[in-house]
Amino acid sequence: MTANTTKSRAWILGLLLAVFGFLCLNYTNGFGLDHHMEWARAHGMPGPTYSIFLVGAALGGLGTGVVGYALGRRERRPG
Repeated sequence: MTANTTKSRAWILGLLLAVFGFLCLNYTNGFGLDHHMEWARAHGMPGPTYSIFLVGAALGGLGTGVVGYALGRRERRPG
């Protein structure tokens, strides 16, 4: 596997984690909480909870960390 492929995979993984984390945080926000609780009840999904908020915060931080690592990592040249 080349360094470019590894970097691309890290970008994709980081962006997916960050977006999912953001969506979790959006789901648990205070302004649309009533709407999200109604939607969850209607679709049989879990309502917005503090644990979903914590998972969203952790995944958002992890995802942005992976993207930062992929950006800042130097490519190694065969020597």
